[in-house]
Amino acid sequence: MQQIAPLLSTQAFKAVWLLIGLLITGCASSQGFDRSAMVDALPANPTSFPDRRPTENQAPRLSPPFRLGVFFTNQDFPGRQSIRNVEWLTTDRERLLRELEPLQSEHILSNTQVLIDVTAHKGNTSGIRQAGSRHGADLVLIIDGVAAVDRYHNSYAWLYPTLIGAYFAPGTESAALVMVTGRLWAVHSDWQAPIQTVEGVSKLVGSAVLVEDTAALQQAKNQALKALAERTADQLRLLQ
Repeated sequence: MQQIAPLLSTQAFKAVWLLIGLLITGCASSQGFDRSAMVDALPANPTSFPDRRPTENQAPRLSPPFRLGVFFTNQDFPGRQSIRNVEWLTTDRERLLRELEPLQSEHILSNTQVLIDVTAHKGNTSGIRQAGSRHGADLVLIIDGVAAVDRYHNSYAWLYPTLIGAYFAPGTESAALVMVTGRLWAVHSDWQAPIQTVEGVSKLVGSAVLVEDTAALQQAKNQALKALAERTADQLRLLQ
């Protein structure tokens, strides 16, 4: 038993040093974001509208206050390491609804609800609009998103081999970019507003052990949702 204990401690010591080596060499410098791949993964603006504002003859022929349904799409990007899907959480949905709440006091919206319908899928705009109709919505807002993380080390990373530095040295940076689009459609006509595209960015700095990419992504996602709510509110005000 006395011979086994030193052997185990030696193996553990080697494992720790191997982990530190992987942390240092795995993301040594910033790679940036593949913005072109992210843009390609998002819906493109329709070519039928020459400008970016809905005009009178393009109006959905509804009178405010509108009943708005919001549909968050989910998608995967197989084979693309540079981008990832956006995971929409319950807190994200609630955040967007809170951002749109002032429109009710302006009598632009009478009700806003998240559409959760198993028959509606990404890319099936007709199915999403039918889901909105079943839930009594006049308009639907279809939200798509794509994200990327750039994780790398800075000059403090040289302290990581001290073990204590791996926990306390601010040698790791996690930058996140989230792109979100919002497509506003009428439920009972072919009217649609130009697609709104917004971005959210964030960066966390800390030790390699404590900096989490998910936290950086959430901050960027919060920014993007706030910006999208503002853009959507502007589009809805044009319909009064």
